[in-house]
Amino acid sequence: MMEDSRRGNILIAEFKSISRGIIVTDSMAKSASINIVRASTSCPGKYIAIAEGEISALSSAEAVAQEQGGRHLFSSAIVSGINHKIIEAISGKLRSTGSGSIGIIEGPNMADLINSSDIALNSAQVEFIEYRLARGCGVNSFYIMTGTLSALSEAVENASAYLGERGSLLAYRIIPGPDRQVMRWIKSSLCSC
Repeated sequence: MMEDSRRGNILIAEFKSISRGIIVTDSMAKSASINIVRASTSCPGKYIAIAEGEISALSSAEAVAQEQGGRHLFSSAIVSGINHKIIEAISGKLRSTGSGSIGIIEGPNMADLINSSDIALNSAQVEFIEYRLARGCGVNSFYIMTGTLSALSEAVENASAYLGERGSLLAYRIIPGPDRQVMRWIKSSLCSC
């Protein structure tokens, strides 16, 4: 189990229009006591806003997204009680550079992928070295974890089982003891769009 047991709640709002997404995200931030964790374009030509806060505030912000987003709101979901390390990873605060085996989980549904990463963290002592939500990889999202082979095996097995049950699993892999050249290039080779 992970030592950091802080839990949080997030709202994920995905828009089919970049300009509408920016405008609605501004309205969401002004209408409720939320903290924008990530707000950016995503592939292909969408805009994603992820905010954290109390469930009541996130529900208010989601209502604004639905009302003002209208037909431009692609999807929205509130994910509650997730490990705070996931919120940090979503916002780009990744501390680990990878020092063991790596596990990769990929899926098309952001809310399911976030929930699966919570399951992974609750399963074993693993750290994220990359966390990418529909940015730079078409419509897919993925995360890469590092840890001991046994910890990764448990984390990947539980996370991929959850995604499989939800119909949201594209792929999962474990690389035991990746070559140092692969580790060096893993982050720099991922597109940043």
